[in-house]
Amino acid sequence: MAKEEILILVDEHDREIGTDTRESCHAGKGKRHRAYTALIFHGGKLLLQQRSQKKLLWPGAWDVSFTSHVYPGETYQQAASRRAKEELSATVGELEDVHSFVYFAPQGANAENEFCRVLVGDFDGAIVPNGDEMSSVRWASVTDVVADLTAHPDSYTPWFKLSFEGFLKSRASSRYA
Repeated sequence: MAKEEILILVDEHDREIGTDTRESCHAGKGKRHRAYTALIFHGGKLLLQQRSQKKLLWPGAWDVSFTSHVYPGETYQQAASRRAKEELSATVGELEDVHSFVYFAPQGANAENEFCRVLVGDFDGAIVPNGDEMSSVRWASVTDVVADLTAHPDSYTPWFKLSFEGFLKSRASSRYA
C-alpha cells in the first residue's frame, strides 16, 4: 500500500499554516499548498514531459521537466532532488530559484491551489522517464517552446505556462536563449 502523502499548507506568502493529505489538498477547490516546478536544461535544450494519462489533473498535457510538492521537513532543493530521481532517475545539482507564484486551476471535481517556486538549472541529460508519471519527453529550445506554447496553449498545464512566463522574465533565461 502506498504511503499517504502529507503536504504543507501555506498562505499566499509561503508561510506554513498546517498540513493535510494530498487528496484533501486537491479535492474541490483545493487547499493552498507548497509546490515547485523544475525547468532543467542540457546542451541548451529544455526537457519537457508529457503527463501520463493516469494523472488525475491534466493527463496528457505537456509539462515542466518535473514538478511536485515539498514535504514537511524538506527544503525546495531537497524536494527537487528527490523528485528528479523518482520521475527521471536523474541527478540534479543546485537549482536556481527564479520565480514564485500563487495559482488556482480547477479541473472537474479537483483543483490545483498552490504556492509554487520555479527552479532552474543544468544537468547531464541522463534520464530514464517513469512511465507512471509521464507518457513521453522531448527536448526543445526556448525559442521552440515559445512558438509551440503560442500555437497550442491548451496542450500545456496551467502551471507550465506560469512557470515558463516567470522563467522568461528572470535573469536566468538569458543563459538558455
